[in-house]
Amino acid sequence: MIGQMSILLRLKTLKEEQALRALQVKRRQVAEGEAVLDEARQAVSASAATLGSREDAIYEGILGRVVDLGALDDTRGAVVALEKGHARLTDSAERAAYTLHRLTGECEAAAEGHRAATRVRDKYTILRDDLAARAAEEAEAREEGEVEELFGRRRPGPGERP
Repeated sequence: MIGQMSILLRLKTLKEEQALRALQVKRRQVAEGEAVLDEARQAVSASAATLGSREDAIYEGILGRVVDLGALDDTRGAVVALEKGHARLTDSAERAAYTLHRLTGECEAAAEGHRAATRVRDKYTILRDDLAARAAEEAEAREEGEVEELFGRRRPGPGERP
């Protein structure tokens, strides 16, 4: 019985170790997600800080001059491209935030899975230890009984009946 419990305990230990590895992977992914989100937010901040001056630089080429309609369209196209680039950075930051939120949830689920696996492993450890303690007590009681049986009986002396 103890052997079977030891095998079950080993299985539960392996499952707990597997859950721990999964938790560690999720924690690394969360850390990477935080780094990506931080970079994306910095890129958005840098873009937002210079967006006005970049637009002004584009318009600088046509301000105060007589230009044809094509130059106006080109200028407007450059400004729209600039705004789309900033919007892409903003979208990227939002995707990074969503990904981090999802990874955080997965990490919490992995942590709960690890806690559950640890509780199960601990339960089997206690059961196996209890069985081993009982078996040791029974073996000790048997041994004491054998010793008493061997030495507890008096040997008949000469002339006494056995």
